[in-house]
Amino acid sequence: MGSAGWGLGNRGQSAPLGLALVFAVMIVSTTAVVALGADAITTTQTQLDVERTEKSLTELNSKTALVALGQTDVQQVSLPASSSSTYQIDEDAGWMNVSYQNTTSGSRTTVFNESMGEVAYHGSDETRLAYQGGGVWRTNGDGTSVMVSPPEFHYRDATLTLPLVTVSGSGAIRDSASISHNQTTSHFPNSTRNANFTNPLEDGKVNVTVQSEYYRAWGGYFEERTDGDVTYHPDRNRVSIILKVPAGPRTVRSAVAATSDAGSIKLSGNDAFTDSYTSADGDGYDASEAGDSGNLTTAGDITVTGSAELNGNITSGGRVEFSSNSMTFNGDRVEWADTFDDKHGACSGSCSDEQISSFGDTTNINSYVDTQVDGLSSSNDNGGTIADDGVIDGTEGTTTLSAGRYHVDRIDLSDDVEFDTTGGDVIIGVENYVSLNTRNDITVSGPNQVKIYINGTSPASGGSADGYHFFTRASEIRTTGAVSERSTQVWIYGKDTLQARMEKKGSDKSRVTGVIYAPGGKTGTSTFEIWKSELYGGAVTSQVELEKGGRVHFDRALKQERTIPKDTSVVAITYLHISTNDVNITSN
Repeated sequence: MGSAGWGLGNRGQSAPLGLALVFAVMIVSTTAVVALGADAITTTQTQLDVERTEKSLTELNSKTALVALGQTDVQQVSLPASSSSTYQIDEDAGWMNVSYQNTTSGSRTTVFNESMGEVAYHGSDETRLAYQGGGVWRTNGDGTSVMVSPPEFHYRDATLTLPLVTVSGSGAIRDSASISHNQTTSHFPNSTRNANFTNPLEDGKVNVTVQSEYYRAWGGYFEERTDGDVTYHPDRNRVSIILKVPAGPRTVRSAVAATSDAGSIKLSGNDAFTDSYTSADGDGYDASEAGDSGNLTTAGDITVTGSAELNGNITSGGRVEFSSNSMTFNGDRVEWADTFDDKHGACSGSCSDEQISSFGDTTNINSYVDTQVDGLSSSNDNGGTIADDGVIDGTEGTTTLSAGRYHVDRIDLSDDVEFDTTGGDVIIGVENYVSLNTRNDITVSGPNQVKIYINGTSPASGGSADGYHFFTRASEIRTTGAVSERSTQVWIYGKDTLQARMEKKGSDKSRVTGVIYAPGGKTGTSTFEIWKSELYGGAVTSQVELEKGGRVHFDRALKQERTIPKDTSVVAITYLHISTNDVNITSN
């Protein structure tokens, strides 16, 4: 009985207990729903705040640009904030540095170094939006950032236009802001400030560095809009971009080209000579089949004395003078910018002359040569092939160089050398000079190319080679593949200071198959002299002189060859238009 009574008592209490449990579950569920709903509302509100802020800052961006770039004096913009968010002006936030480096001298000049300032939105979460440098940016506090609208940084057709907008002011903005213009400073071009701050850029590279909380978004924009080299520095919140002066792509289109404004082509003494052939047809040079495309092209003057024979046309950005009564001109046309003095009527019959307005120079390749030599210094196949003294001289394992990348102090032959391209290109970076003195030859075998980059830090000293970075005396560079005199196989690159000479000794001429490519730009001093010797290919330097018996046989196949391969072209920047435009932003 007792047991039964006890059981009935438990059942009697279960109903109110169950009801209490139901109420408890309902309360917990309701609380959870309310909490989740509150979170959802908060998240939605935050998203709405961010979207509203992006629109407000984008409007600030457009109105600030109107003021900064001189289209209006003052603008007003609404910047509504919530109880948990503010807009803050910080004129010291972030900076931009633009510098210009001359790659020949190594000197670096600062174009400007300015604080950008910002107007930043601080919300209830870690999201941060800001107007800075003429753009709008967003970061989520995790180190990532994105661009909302682009800055005033415009790159197109190798021209950089950078009217940087900087912000002055401080404190919080409540509801609306006033934007007024402070000052504009033109930095480049500006020859008054610096004689070298002129367009087009002649030689060098431009470095733009941004320090900003949004540096990754700045870098992403640089990568998207330019061809420059972008480098990130996360430890310092910085990003840098390097834009280089163009070095190509180009082709060799004349037997001889002298590229500097003050440069010249001189043919002096007896038997200076130009003609043409093509190695593209499977044959080498044959005098009986030679053509009349041995053209001369220069940005400066052309002077002919002695019994020269020219089988090609002439284009000069300066003066042309034929002073000899024994010269032969077998070209169809003489183009000149200043004067044409044909003292004895060498240009007659079907030959015509025409005055032209000007002739453009060819930009030097100093930065390209630097890049190649530095790269070969860092990574090469010297091990076991090049002696510790870093000299290719035809001894100590350098009698034959197979396909590979090499870095040497100099090429100074005391015996013959073979460059075997059967397995690929032979690429050599030379710090100082190349000298082939008295019957010490280079033979190029195989189907691929030989490329020699001469940095020209120090020329040869002593003897006939004294003062030259490339010198041959009674020596040859010859190709021995299926086609002899295949000039497209041998490329010798130099800076705008390269000094080169080919000369004869006794009855032995120097004969070089290949291209001497060291354009001088506007002010270069690179020089190529040929005395009683023969070049099969083409030459491009600041100045060229064919002395007594100097001959150039132009290989027309070069017209189809890039001087600098497309995939290694350093085309990036030719014109700069840079200014800073400061605005004052205050709260209304």
